[in-house]
Amino acid sequence: MPQPTLVLVHGSWHSPEHFGPLIENLQSHGYRCVPVSLPSTQSPDLPPATLADDTAAVRDAVLTELDQENDDVVVVAHSYGGGPTNNALYGLDANSRSATGASAAVRAIVFLCSIPLPKGVSFLTGLGGKPSGIHDLRTGGFAWVGKPGPQHYFYNDLPDEEAKKWSDLLRPQSWPAYVDDTTYAAYMDIHSAYLYCTLDQAFPLQAQQGLVAAAKEAGAKFDYEETLEASHSPFLSKVEETGAFIRRVAGA
Repeated sequence: MPQPTLVLVHGSWHSPEHFGPLIENLQSHGYRCVPVSLPSTQSPDLPPATLADDTAAVRDAVLTELDQENDDVVVVAHSYGGGPTNNALYGLDANSRSATGASAAVRAIVFLCSIPLPKGVSFLTGLGGKPSGIHDLRTGGFAWVGKPGPQHYFYNDLPDEEAKKWSDLLRPQSWPAYVDDTTYAAYMDIHSAYLYCTLDQAFPLQAQQGLVAAAKEAGAKFDYEETLEASHSPFLSKVEETGAFIRRVAGA
């Protein structure tokens, strides 16, 4: 079976640049990698983007690979990126694509300590209906990373200098993207995998496990799960291990 294209979707505040080490690792194993830039992580000089904007960005990237490159796709989603990813893939599973005569489809979704949402639920609802300590809300509809800061939440297993490097690349996060309800849950139709991170201080292990357990109880197709001793950013602190997990899913 030919290797699928990997479409990578970052989380809140982050950007495709944060996937740089992981993309280099995956490319060294022959994978084509397509990172998506979510509109909701942006300059505060622009109007705040919405979940619909993020969903469209993910869907456009995936459809480009399916229809123009005619390659199967595995979508890799980190943190908040699991929300728009899970919302974006309606009709792109193998059965639906085959029914339209298309040969390429989304083969799997890989969630990295991610937050995919059930249909009809907003990211804010998933947070319990109000901002958590990580969200520093300011005027203009944007959130910054709250105290004690990015190294605590995202990079607690990286050296200080490296954590600062990645922290300096973070951008404001549109708050309106958190309040819109999803319209679809792709993990009900597409085989999914989850990488649990035990040192995660942004989305703790127990919350990760609870989300997946609830999704599986509702019928979600989570059929591959692994646990890694890593922070919320395993693609930076455990690059080889994260890449190997993705490759195992993509090759299954």
